[in-house]
Amino acid sequence: MSTDGMEEIIKEFIVEAKELIDGVEQNLITLEKNPNDMDVLNEIFRSIHTIKGAAGFLAFEEVIEVTHSAEDLLNELRKGNFPVTPDIMDLLLEVVDVIKELIGDIEKGDTEKKHNISPLIERLKLALEGKLEGAANTEKKKPPQEAQPKGSKEKKEDRGGRDTEHHIRVDIGRVDNVMDLAGELVLIRNRLTSLASKLHEQYGDIDVVGDVDAAISQLNVITTDLQLAVMKMRMQPIEKVLSKFPRMVRDISRQRGKEVELVIKGQDTELDKTVIEEIGDPLVHIIRNAIDHGIEPPEERVKLGKPRNGTITITACQEGRDILISIEDDGRGINTAKIKEKALKLGLVSQKDADKMRERDLMELIFSPGFSTADKTDDISGRGVGMDVVKTNVTKINGSIFVDSSQGKGTKITIRVPLTLAIIHTLTVETAGELYAIPLTIVIENKRIEESEIKTVNGHEVINLRDEIIRIVRLDELLGKSSDNGGSKYIVVVGAGEKRLGLLVDRLHGQEEIVMKSMGEYMKGIQGVAGACITGSGRVVLVLDVGKLIWKMEGIGVNMEKLVV
Repeated sequence: MSTDGMEEIIKEFIVEAKELIDGVEQNLITLEKNPNDMDVLNEIFRSIHTIKGAAGFLAFEEVIEVTHSAEDLLNELRKGNFPVTPDIMDLLLEVVDVIKELIGDIEKGDTEKKHNISPLIERLKLALEGKLEGAANTEKKKPPQEAQPKGSKEKKEDRGGRDTEHHIRVDIGRVDNVMDLAGELVLIRNRLTSLASKLHEQYGDIDVVGDVDAAISQLNVITTDLQLAVMKMRMQPIEKVLSKFPRMVRDISRQRGKEVELVIKGQDTELDKTVIEEIGDPLVHIIRNAIDHGIEPPEERVKLGKPRNGTITITACQEGRDILISIEDDGRGINTAKIKEKALKLGLVSQKDADKMRERDLMELIFSPGFSTADKTDDISGRGVGMDVVKTNVTKINGSIFVDSSQGKGTKITIRVPLTLAIIHTLTVETAGELYAIPLTIVIENKRIEESEIKTVNGHEVINLRDEIIRIVRLDELLGKSSDNGGSKYIVVVGAGEKRLGLLVDRLHGQEEIVMKSMGEYMKGIQGVAGACITGSGRVVLVLDVGKLIWKMEGIGVNMEKLVV
């Protein structure tokens, strides 16, 4: 077989092995909760057996040795010769970790690297002999009964027999290339629409102009369908991220001596691959904090009249062009008095500002860089970087985040992110003669106002909008420019969570679907600019990262910085 042919087979092995071992990890967590579920145990055994067979064909000896020993232990569990104890479960999860490491090295091309798998193989042999700590002196028991709901026909099919003829694996680079081409087509469509409008103004309703309109309308339909088709090619279920959390929750809970149940809802919700990749880290930090700071120890929960087991619920759903992800726990909630005390100590706010801050504003301080209420740091939380990373990663993808907490009852953190980052809807505004685009995902409303409606309170410009005081920021000043346009202006109210900010601009140019491009090194380090786009009129327009402006300018006493471009 040619070298290229063998490389392709190895790539296929890596992809399939990763899928299988991820499934094993999830099924082991399920088995720990339902040790008599024979279907799950059989599924785990088949997956390990499949990995062993593929590794045998490619002569990956270490993978073969680990999977063979694990297979022997799993077979004894299937026969009912041993109960599924926590120690055996820890051992099998260690097998998963080692197989992941071995596959990772194969993927890097480091097939000659030797791993110290002997201790693991030895413990697997001890488990088979009934000598593993926690598994010794256990009586043989009857094989576990298959757990099936009444009326169920719900046996799981062997993964080896699944249909694959309807699926092909395509390199993501090819999909990205098609997405880029679709984006360019969107730009051409927008340009043609703009030109057609000018033709109407100049030549009226002559036949040829009508024909051009019809052709552009048809192009618009095809372009929209193509966009959706390509976007769907890049869409992945959020389960790809969420499936990693049951294991993480289990391990951290045991390490902290807590009992935590993870509930996941809406795991079939789909969003763009790029968003999937960016949302993982924020969710990890939030869940770690929920276990470490939120959920109380079992004894404390019992004294408070709560169940011994704490619960963390992750819910994902689609709302229009956005995805909402909420992480809710039933723990002790956020102690705003402690946050206030720590914020004063760190100099994030003055005593005067702190006394005026609302509960929700105090909660937002947890996202400040370096902020932590932990008394000591460790490898799980308390280093003062977790929630800052959450805010940074979420705002980077034009998302927003909101915290809601009730002391003694729990905390709910909601993240709103766009379905995709490639093609976005924006509101184009003008200030000081320049055009800027604002993502519609954070635009709440627009309103024409007079200068006389703007008031000054405590040195800040504000406006009363339906009995709500909104902080005003003049976009021209924020961008280091000067606008001579007096009289009427427009306010664009943008928001992140419950935070509101009014951007004052000279004119509104309407909504437009744009393809955002990175500015690369050219604008690296300049805060407040997410990228650039080309409008239907052919102009290059900067896309503002308004999320960052909200955090800095909402006026809760945090030091403010101007954006200069």
